Amino acid sequence: MGTARDAVLDYAEGTLRLLPGQAAVTSAVLQGPPAALLERIPQLVRGFAGERTDGGALFRAAAGLPGETAAPGPAAEADDGRGCALVQSLPALSRESEGSAMASRADRLTEAADRLHWELAEHDGPPEGSAAGRLAARYALCYAGAALLWLWRAGGENRPEWTYEAVDAVLAALEDPVPVPDVPAALALLLA
Repeated sequence: MGTARDAVLDYAEGTLRLLPGQAAVTSAVLQGPPAALLERIPQLVRGFAGERTDGGALFRAAAGLPGETAAPGPAAEADDGRGCALVQSLPALSRESEGSAMASRADRLTEAADRLHWELAEHDGPPEGSAAGRLAARYALCYAGAALLWLWRAGGENRPEWTYEAVDAVLAALEDPVPVPDVPAALALLLA
């Protein structure tokens, strides 16, 4: 196994095989520029509030199971308009991890994502400059945290121990009063 960053990026690739309509938002989250993500604020906020996701596809991607989209999906570059299914799965993951060693981490990650979506909802238009970079970095951290939780969940009896440390690194960055400046810096936190 490579780094936690490699695992997150491999997982992102696996989700796109099953959810091709998420290609545009996934690219915006992981590759930027921040404006590509933040121009989707209304979709992201609505999707998170409505928990618009596909848990079956997200689990299959984490477990490395075969599968295809339930119906013919949009073209690979298309945007299915539902926001970011992976981040939007955090509330359900939090509920499903109740009673586990990951429960408090999942709760904290969901709370951080909830705060971020409230903050995004308060913007009249897409933020610019360094504020945009910091918001995009926080969103990328929520994305990475959700991916790590799915990988942990799919691990069954063989849950990888490194996922705990990686989620802790994500949480430390999200909860630090000095925000991560941009997406590359956010993803660099997962190289351990």
